[in-house]
Amino acid sequence: MFCWRAKGIVTLVLLALVGERLDGDHGISDFQSGGATTVFEKGPNAFGMPLANVTRVNRRAHIVGNSFFNKNWVMAPSSTTARDGLGPLFNARSCSSCHVRDGRGSPPLEGQLPTSLLFRLSIPGQDAVGRNRPDPVFGKQLAVRAIPGVEPEGNVSITYESVERRFADGTVYELLKPSYKLRTSSKYGHPHPDLMISPRIASPVMGLGLLEAVPEEEVVKNSDPDDRDGDDISGKPNYVWNPESKKKELGRFGWKANQPNLRQQTATAFREDIGITSSIRPLESYTKAQADLLKGKPNGGHPEIDELTLGRVVTYLQTLAPPAQRTPRDPKVIRGKELFREIGCSLCHLTTMKTGPQGAIAELRRQTIHPYTDLLLHDMGEELADHRADGEASGSEWRTPPLWGIGLTKIVNGHTRFLHDGRARNLEEAILWHGGEALVSRKAYTSLTKEQRSSMLAFLESL
Repeated sequence: MFCWRAKGIVTLVLLALVGERLDGDHGISDFQSGGATTVFEKGPNAFGMPLANVTRVNRRAHIVGNSFFNKNWVMAPSSTTARDGLGPLFNARSCSSCHVRDGRGSPPLEGQLPTSLLFRLSIPGQDAVGRNRPDPVFGKQLAVRAIPGVEPEGNVSITYESVERRFADGTVYELLKPSYKLRTSSKYGHPHPDLMISPRIASPVMGLGLLEAVPEEEVVKNSDPDDRDGDDISGKPNYVWNPESKKKELGRFGWKANQPNLRQQTATAFREDIGITSSIRPLESYTKAQADLLKGKPNGGHPEIDELTLGRVVTYLQTLAPPAQRTPRDPKVIRGKELFREIGCSLCHLTTMKTGPQGAIAELRRQTIHPYTDLLLHDMGEELADHRADGEASGSEWRTPPLWGIGLTKIVNGHTRFLHDGRARNLEEAILWHGGEALVSRKAYTSLTKEQRSSMLAFLESL
């Protein structure tokens, strides 16, 4: 065992469960989801632990990055110059406001402003490098908060329609279909008549460094956009513009794989969500239509987050460990895993990937991991479509989300809301919303007996 102290808690990281070897027994070896980086934490901080094999140097960077990820940014000017520059328009005051305990967001309750549910905005068409065209008045993302003296851009009201369906055994189930109504401030003007809106729930951030370390060829080898093997699964990569390298690169992060790496993901989130500029995103995220109204508002410097601090936050994300699978020997879990494969879920939610030898963090290299994703785009059907392209992703295509740690969502985040907009109230509803390429698997799931469905859910809860 390996013992280290983090966030005031002594945590034992076991390299075997109760001293037993699990590999080779029903494929149970994949309980160690992140290879040597895996942590055996299953409490409220299960998503917030550093890599089990983290070095002292990277652990120090992790701790500093954790501070900037969790603490609120403040309005400039402030005596806290390292953390000022909030806004003028923003959605949250810190990264952890959306990614609570490094976990999953949820839709707002009635009467609440959304925080971990964001709304991307665009109008039809893309620029020369495939980026979405922002709304000329409200930009790329709706800001529901602002510093004093500045008007927020607006809000979104959410209503739900009940959808009733039946399992093959006659059992009735209910799904909730969301509808969104944008309410913008007339102080700035009016949105484009062809405005497109895409809701996006904040995703868990543990294990991202491992996904970044998977070589591009490892991802692309599973791509089959023309379905040449005839299995009805047509995963494809998204290629997106990297403003630093000045070229298109494989997209890995975000609901539509629209960010190529964690550095870009982090810098974009700082600017769009908190209003913090960086060397990568040096300009405030407001439009020409808003420039006169926001001219002269305070800022925290140019840029507002320095390169060292940005790098520490990136390292923090790279060194967050995935938790191990729980109860892998449970017969019900083993049967559920078999059913997961039999009905085709593992065709997109791949059990195993391998990181390469060139990762930015040495601890992440050459690891056999079990994230249950292929990092590819898949057509999920009309019911989940946002009708908004993103890079090479169509309006109905979404990146396969990783499933590691998904069974700990309730413990870590206090809810069980899933999918890109949080419409699913539990794991079963998430399955039952699948369409498009996953329709065959969904229909197969609805044909399972109640006992079989329970086994499959037990497997997912164990991840």
